[in-house]
Amino acid sequence: MAWLTINTYLQLLCLQLLLLLLSHNSYAKLCPDEQSYALLQFKQLFSYDQNTHSSHCDRLRLLPSYPKMVSWGLDSDCCSWDGVTCNTFTGHVIGLDLDCSWLHGSIPSNTSLFLLPHLQSLNLAFNDFNLSPIYGEFAQLHSMTLLNLSSSNFSGQLPSEISHLSKLVSLDLSNNPEVKLETRILEGLVRDLTELEQLVLDSVDMSAITLGSMANLSNSLISLSLSSCGLQGNFPESIFFLPNLMTLKLAYNQNLTGFFPKENWSNPLRFLDVSFTNFSGTLPDEMSNLKMLRHLILNDCNFIGSIPTSLGNLTQLTRIDLLSNNFSGHIPSSLSNLDQLQYLDFSSDKFIGEIPDIFVNLQQLSYLDFSSNQLVGAIPSHNSKLIIVRQSKDSKSPEYYKTV
Repeated sequence: MAWLTINTYLQLLCLQLLLLLLSHNSYAKLCPDEQSYALLQFKQLFSYDQNTHSSHCDRLRLLPSYPKMVSWGLDSDCCSWDGVTCNTFTGHVIGLDLDCSWLHGSIPSNTSLFLLPHLQSLNLAFNDFNLSPIYGEFAQLHSMTLLNLSSSNFSGQLPSEISHLSKLVSLDLSNNPEVKLETRILEGLVRDLTELEQLVLDSVDMSAITLGSMANLSNSLISLSLSSCGLQGNFPESIFFLPNLMTLKLAYNQNLTGFFPKENWSNPLRFLDVSFTNFSGTLPDEMSNLKMLRHLILNDCNFIGSIPTSLGNLTQLTRIDLLSNNFSGHIPSSLSNLDQLQYLDFSSDKFIGEIPDIFVNLQQLSYLDFSSNQLVGAIPSHNSKLIIVRQSKDSKSPEYYKTV
């Protein structure tokens, strides 16, 4: 009996010790001191300016922007700070998300940000870093898989060391028009970033690029966005063949030429935008293989020829924008198959003949423009959502057929 009492006592003692240990660990500091200090040093570089992209951030995120770093302090574990993510076992800082944080100030080359060696994700988008360079020291963050420096007022040549971030899956430097990218640097990115899935360089100065340097982009690439980059020359056809490519945006490169290939299209392609470029030629029948295509945006280019009947096979399309080209011939009745279509603009081309009765099935269509062609006939009213703008130079039809 005494033995049972002693045994029970020892079990209770062990349980109390275990609870004490768990209680201590639950309040233990997870974040290493040196990483807390590095983050606080980084915080000291900036003032807060609510006008820094705040309205754009509010629209983009559908949540109000705010200065995330204001609440950072030594009175709490850095793993609990707004925008900071830690490894739950080691406590190392692995993620820093400071987009839309009202930051204003310059980043020095010896910034304490580079003292976070376990960082895997860094998002500094939509701030104002006062034309700071993108330093080669970013390569010290060798575990990085996501780097987003978009819309943050960086400047200078992109350093070659960026290609040393061999684990990068997503690189977004867009909307930094003072950042320049040279051919040799791009060649390094293409050669070394073999796991890259998203490359977004809109409004980065790529005017000096030799386009052939992009020809061997990684097969892992899912999204490529190069709008307003000053690209010149002939776009590599091989990019259309990338097996996983879903998004290709090349808009507003007025000196960029190219043709659509007649075979081997990337079947997963969902968004294709070459508007305001010098792409030319015809739309090949082989585009009918793009079964997942949702947006086809080709306005203000130099395309010619008729619309292939096979376009009606792309039943996932929600937007077709072909305005201001040299398309001709009749509008194919097969477009009636596109029952997901919401936006259709065939204006300022050279279409002729009767307007086909394609609208019975287009119940999602909300915008339609056939203006400035040589089309005749009425547009049947089958959809109360539809806003139709139809203006003919030959005055055979009213300027507005229907506006709802």
